[in-house]
Amino acid sequence: MKSSATKAFLALATVALTACGGGEGGDSNGNNVVVNESVTLSEGMFRSYTLSAGNYQAEVTSSTNGVIVEWVGGNNCAKSAEVKAYSQSCQLTINGQLLVTNPTVLGLGGSEIVTVKVTKR
Repeated sequence: MKSSATKAFLALATVALTACGGGEGGDSNGNNVVVNESVTLSEGMFRSYTLSAGNYQAEVTSSTNGVIVEWVGGNNCAKSAEVKAYSQSCQLTINGQLLVTNPTVLGLGGSEIVTVKVTKR
């Protein structure tokens, strides 16, 4: 049996994690937001988001030249061209990933500030 001090600590830790984004959030439709962040990707670099099997919606925006968005483990989920704004759904039939890549262009490209939001439906 947990002591009252332990229960109070666990309650406080839960509140702290939720306030810091440590728990899954939701949107107004009851969907779970599993990724919601902004990152800077240097030229030729990528960011990978590991996802369990399920239906997802990804919304990605980038600053200057654009990024490439690719689902791994998806059912008919195409790799994007280089885009500044991306909004697509995908059904992952197995555990998979969402990859966001700042492609290299003969070493002439710059960093991209990328915002990624992934919602599980």
